[in-house]
Amino acid sequence: MGVVNLKMQLAGSIAPLTIGFVIDAIDGSFNGAVWLLVSFGVVWFIAFMTLKSGKGNFMTEHPQTIAAVK
Repeated sequence: MGVVNLKMQLAGSIAPLTIGFVIDAIDGSFNGAVWLLVSFGVVWFIAFMTLKSGKGNFMTEHPQTIAAVK
């Protein structure tokens, strides 16, 4: 939990600085910051879609488990 929280806190403090630097580099235009966020979103979406857990369904792995609600 601590490692995840640390990474989220670092991202929360680095992201505004990065966006500010991008805005300053493009002479005050927010277009670069928006494209930066869009590109990061596309990269993370592609990374998420290529993940494979290698695990089956919970009910196929544990057939002795009785579902409480059907």
